[in-house]
Amino acid sequence: MMAKIGWIIMVLLSVGCLAHAQQDYAVAQIADSLKSRANAVVRHQHIVVDMLAPTKVRYHVKEAITVFNKGGERKARMVIYYDKSTAIKRVSGRVFDADGFQIGKFSHKDFSDESAVSSYSLYEDSRVKHFLPSVTSYPYTVEYDCEIERKQNLIIPDWRPNTSRDVAVEESQYTFMCGASDAVRTKSINYAGEPIVGSLDGRTTRTWKVSTIPAQRHEPYSPDPETYQTIVRIAPVDFVYYKHKGSYSNWQELGKWMHHALLTEGSALPAGTVQEVRSLVEGVETDQEKARVLYEYMQRKTRYISVQIGIGGFKPMAASEVDRLGYGDCKALVNYMQALLMVVDIPSYYCVVNAGSAKRDIQPDFAEMDQGNHIILCLPFEKDTIWLECTNQRVPFGFLGSFTDDRTVWACTPEGGQLLRTPRFDEAESSQIRHAELVLDGDGNLSGKVETMFAAGQYDNHLEIAESSGMEQLKLLKETYDIDHIGFRNIDYQKSNAERPTLVEAFDVTLAKYAPENNRQIFMVANVFNRRGTIPTIKNRILPVYINRGYTDEDYIVYTLPANYVMVSPSFDEVIETPFGYYHAILSQDGDRMTYHRKFILNEGTFPAEQYIEFSAFINRVSMLDQYKAVLAKE
Repeated sequence: MMAKIGWIIMVLLSVGCLAHAQQDYAVAQIADSLKSRANAVVRHQHIVVDMLAPTKVRYHVKEAITVFNKGGERKARMVIYYDKSTAIKRVSGRVFDADGFQIGKFSHKDFSDESAVSSYSLYEDSRVKHFLPSVTSYPYTVEYDCEIERKQNLIIPDWRPNTSRDVAVEESQYTFMCGASDAVRTKSINYAGEPIVGSLDGRTTRTWKVSTIPAQRHEPYSPDPETYQTIVRIAPVDFVYYKHKGSYSNWQELGKWMHHALLTEGSALPAGTVQEVRSLVEGVETDQEKARVLYEYMQRKTRYISVQIGIGGFKPMAASEVDRLGYGDCKALVNYMQALLMVVDIPSYYCVVNAGSAKRDIQPDFAEMDQGNHIILCLPFEKDTIWLECTNQRVPFGFLGSFTDDRTVWACTPEGGQLLRTPRFDEAESSQIRHAELVLDGDGNLSGKVETMFAAGQYDNHLEIAESSGMEQLKLLKETYDIDHIGFRNIDYQKSNAERPTLVEAFDVTLAKYAPENNRQIFMVANVFNRRGTIPTIKNRILPVYINRGYTDEDYIVYTLPANYVMVSPSFDEVIETPFGYYHAILSQDGDRMTYHRKFILNEGTFPAEQYIEFSAFINRVSMLDQYKAVLAKE
């Protein structure tokens, strides 16, 4: 991952002796509307960010949170990340009981201090201070007061007063202070009105306030919280970052600074590697095929590991170092792949993306350094654009999976930043097609062969299983096909690295006692491998229905039945068509063969909140049909 340079502060509690009463924190003072569905309530939150100079930005946070139960402790936990550009000036806090009486306090000396290196990181220039006392009597309130100072102003943290669905907010306030002549860009999202602009000691202040935000119930298939939560973004026009000065007002200008300040150095490769690269592509006719050869060379030679060093984690490790060591983080591996392509004069773009299963766009109307969290590579060929994920040794050339697909990204080029869009696979392309030939014996055991093809957007569904072996592969298969007494033999995977990549999974399967006889009848769920669960029916839904990614699943299963057994339950052929998707299931018998065919399509899209009742009815009807039991009896 690309380093996310910013501070994270969350409250943490402490124990101590009884002290004076603080009636403002009595739980009885909280409005009933804010207690509903809440595991915790932010009583007040005052954040002041004072940009005294580009190399001196102070953050003062004072916050009080009432915790109702164990589920709310996540919000009441204080964790402070810092690095060489961050100094913790002071931190203290107090804890109050349900009636508002102080029962404890804590200070800087009570915090543990340790490296913030992640389990997959070689080295990170980051540490963390944290503190966790043992308060077990609910509810209680924790108050903290913290001040830190940063030596850079390229990244000013966003204000997000209501980030947790299960936390209510009584009152939150954010103030940004700067010199009267400092140029600053701001953007408010889901904020009513304008900030209060004032002055203090000749300095400009901007203040945003919210109050009385209730906790929200969980609503399945909700959109990204960034589309409905309150966010304020701030970006100074002129900045200093690790002694690098710059100025930007848009993506074009930021991309130009990024390219020239952080990306131009470190692309040189050793002479031996240059010669090897030229030999690899000798005789290869097209630039696209040359890029494929070099991508596969990079995959064979390197592996991913987080290395968050350099200029705050934004500057890639030199290509020569990656070549020597054989590893790097996303920045380093993309830079290395770019260097390989430069040897054969193939241009490429270093692209910042907001990666994750949820599709999050780089915001086109507000440039800031801290929007992305990952780096990918774009090859802008004349007739086609190829995208490369350089941190995964398993994926084929030109494939972006659900981690980075279908979203706006920020490309850094010598001419400046450009906003581009990563490719999307539609519902028909993103398919999972399964064929099975199974034999049911008189004891209710199933055995046979299963073959499944995963394509395009579902290509990497079982890629981890395909790349494993031995007991680990069996373990992953049993976790994925979560059926009692399932067994696998003759497991095989075949990958196709075409433009629409496919993975074919084949195995022999046994299912002991899957459908045992009961009173001379056999009850068997015909849909063995692919059943949908139910979702709750919610009235008066607030948020739109959001289906993040569409796909198509098909299952063809042919059962050979025991001699003289017939299906006494009715055959069925049911079709459901809705705006959200399509379902068609058929179950029938012909002689000693029973056939089951199921097709399910889920459509990507956003639908009005009032259509959730219809959507949940569709999903729950599919779930019920997926559980349908065929009843077999001996003639």
